Amino acid sequence: MDKETIEQKIIALVNDFRADFHKHEGELEANTETKLVEPLFAILGWTTKDFEKQGRALRDTKSGRVDYAFKINDRTVFFLEVKRLGVELEKEADKQVISYALSRRIPFAVSTNFENLKIFCVEQENAVNNVFRVFKKPEEYVENLQDLLFLHKESFQQNLLMKKAEDEGRLKKRLSINRPLLEDLMSIRNMIANDIEKRYPGKYNLNEREEIIQRIIDRLIFVRKCEDVDINPDELTLEEITHHPYGKAHSRLKEIFKRYNDTYNSGLFAVGVDNDCDKIEIDGYIVQKLIQLLYNSKDGQYVYNFEWIDADILGQVYEQYLGKILAQTKSGKSKLTNGQAHRREEGIYYTPTYIVDYIVGNTLGRLLRKSGVNAEEIKVLDPACGSGSFLIKAFDVLKSHHYLDDRSKIHRIDEQGLYSVKTAILKKNIYGVDLDPKAVEITKLNLMLKAAEKFRKLPEDVDLHIAHGNSLIDDESVAGLDAFKWERDFQEGSFDVVIGNPPYVRQEELSDVKPYLQEEYEVYHGMADLFVYFFEREIKMLKDGGYFGMIVSNKWLRAGYGASLRKYISNFWIETFIDFGDLKVFPDATIYPCIIILRKKTKPNPKIRICRVRTLDFPSLERYVEENKFLIDQKTLGEKEWNVQSTRANQLIDKIESSGKKLEEYCGSRIYRGILSGLNEAFIIDEMKKNELIAEDAGSAEILKPCLIGSEVKRYSIKSERRYMILTKVGVEIDRYPAIKRHLSGFQKDLEARWDQGDHWWELRTCAYYEAFQRPKIVWANLATKASFAYDENGFYVNNPACIIPTDSKYVLGLLNSKLFSFYLRSICAERQGGFIEQKPVYVKRVRIRPVPDDQMHSIVGLVERMLSLNKRLNEIGDKKTGESARIESEITKTDAEIDNRIYRLYNLTAEEVRIIEESVPAEKA
Repeated sequence: MDKETIEQKIIALVNDFRADFHKHEGELEANTETKLVEPLFAILGWTTKDFEKQGRALRDTKSGRVDYAFKINDRTVFFLEVKRLGVELEKEADKQVISYALSRRIPFAVSTNFENLKIFCVEQENAVNNVFRVFKKPEEYVENLQDLLFLHKESFQQNLLMKKAEDEGRLKKRLSINRPLLEDLMSIRNMIANDIEKRYPGKYNLNEREEIIQRIIDRLIFVRKCEDVDINPDELTLEEITHHPYGKAHSRLKEIFKRYNDTYNSGLFAVGVDNDCDKIEIDGYIVQKLIQLLYNSKDGQYVYNFEWIDADILGQVYEQYLGKILAQTKSGKSKLTNGQAHRREEGIYYTPTYIVDYIVGNTLGRLLRKSGVNAEEIKVLDPACGSGSFLIKAFDVLKSHHYLDDRSKIHRIDEQGLYSVKTAILKKNIYGVDLDPKAVEITKLNLMLKAAEKFRKLPEDVDLHIAHGNSLIDDESVAGLDAFKWERDFQEGSFDVVIGNPPYVRQEELSDVKPYLQEEYEVYHGMADLFVYFFEREIKMLKDGGYFGMIVSNKWLRAGYGASLRKYISNFWIETFIDFGDLKVFPDATIYPCIIILRKKTKPNPKIRICRVRTLDFPSLERYVEENKFLIDQKTLGEKEWNVQSTRANQLIDKIESSGKKLEEYCGSRIYRGILSGLNEAFIIDEMKKNELIAEDAGSAEILKPCLIGSEVKRYSIKSERRYMILTKVGVEIDRYPAIKRHLSGFQKDLEARWDQGDHWWELRTCAYYEAFQRPKIVWANLATKASFAYDENGFYVNNPACIIPTDSKYVLGLLNSKLFSFYLRSICAERQGGFIEQKPVYVKRVRIRPVPDDQMHSIVGLVERMLSLNKRLNEIGDKKTGESARIESEITKTDAEIDNRIYRLYNLTAEEVRIIEESVPAEKA
């Protein structure tokens, strides 16, 4: 939105108006519209394709025509009523346009004769007098330009007017409309379920009843959508049923369903096809109550306009809706319980809209921008479509392209008369598969809602390419009836675009199908999660040159099980890679995702676009990527872990890995994990409990060992909270330690459940490296924001997942804590939420220690010993802020920097390489 350009264009328009005032004064209303009002809104970013003229609306209870309905993605965002110059808006336009907007539940209305312009928030009390913004003369368009910009197209795209109206208390909050809508849908579902069970006790099992209820609710949603976009046949509304006597309510609802079947067909309203939804009777009071909940939320805080409830919001609601299951209470009534665990077991999480937009825009969108592409022949597939969010966006992109395409202007007819772009897209372009049959039905519903047009029949089910099945398994002996055959319309290698968000299912849940996966997939690994196989399946579905776009967990970048997948993907042309690190892209899940977009071309891309997203606070992911991207040569990627950094950063990693000996080789000792001590509250005790046990039985002291947990291990220091580990060995009888036995008996059931050890429930797992903890050692916690290693010579044991390496080398300690190795470990370790890295042994053991002459080593050791001494004293001072603590902190910073500089020289780093490290390593968190 270029404010300066807009201002200059408005000044020119107003000057022209003043110059020809008398000419304009004598013209008709139509001329005011075309010569003044439409040019004004053109300056504000609207084209003639963005508004509909003379759309039908209601004024009070009478039918009328509104001058303009302005739309964003087919959604009406405000009505505009125009009067000719000189006509007072108060007399005609204001009440008229407000009434029109209220009848269609559109929150904003505008009236103008160009000399004056008013913006109304129609829901507020006495809206006609409580004007949101008013412009009393054309010159105020410039003087109050910031207010006029609320009517700019970008303002509606970014919800700026909505947010401002809510901030001023003029509109009810709409930001969380998915939550109340979900709750109200749940109430509707519960009412129908209880009534069915009351009227037909025992007739329907749980699944049969769910199918009946879902079909009824799907129909109700479709009807409400048609009402709010003004394509309801015969102007029928569900609301009028609430004015009938209770006894006639359900029969009237069936009449409306029949009229919709006659008008739209499509199978959604077909009688007696899949279940008994048309055979059962529902109490009239319940029918009226559930209809009321489709217009206003139960708490009265929200107005439901199904034109405003975009398909992606409806998709979010339905994703959660599918997670609710019916359970039987003792009374025999159906009760709704939160079944999110059911959805989580299937690994299903709703994809945020900005992710969907980016993936579809950079796959299908890019393809459509290529010359010579025939949009009518493009096939788009989502093999794990859920409620259809990716396919809905693909539909919108295809529709927009069709309307811009010259071929769409050619008069064509089909079996129903005038050719319909929307219907053609459903029948020719959109394909989806999902393992959940309910999700399949909801995807169909969402797509039909997008395609519905007045008096035009929708495609039959058989013409919709949304299928139920297991996308990864086509063998019925493995997947039963869920097996999906990739044939006919779903032929392998026949798709131009494959997109989606595959389920997040851990490898532990795949044991039954692993033999099949091993036989059928090149990317197989025994420890691979389910999404790994979707990569291969989706790429195989593409035509040569086709586009692939997916959001998945980023674990495959560095995990050992990802090696075969990395090798497989590196055979194709990678266009874009976006890593979100530890950002919370999925609010309800601890998943660290990435986006990868590639083309099925068997050559490497010398300039892959790479972006590491550092914040989710951006207006546009597209813009963020463009502003923060860097390029790397695909030839640098392969089976080895992928470090999605700049080429120079990757070269630096290679340089580090080629310097010196591996850590374990240099130290002459292996890395050990902490001792698996089972339940912490059972085996790790505080000093008070230790003294209590020894007082009861002095012999207990021999198996009570001082220990640390990960949070007590800091960089160059240990902050022990004086914990002790009960450390027995297999074969030692617990009766020798009566006080310990009494203590552990309180946890017996939990221990037996955890370990299934029978009579030996009290034993710790055998520890072959028991003595290693008593030697001088370097110790570190599993999670840290930067490389954080401490030195211990006090015989502390550590609890898993903290680790140790037995060595008294303070030279090694200095290297491990340096910025050089912070950079290295952050590059190869898995990231976790909060900016942490997971310092697992598999990563730490790869650190290369460079042997150096004794004089160089001793100089670094001296600085390390100073760091240990300074940190020890700082620990003794504690949290108190004193002159001494400030001096020590300053000395620590200075000494730390000196260690880093000497290590940079040891590894022969250039100034550019040092800069890369310094910019990459975050400040240490307290």
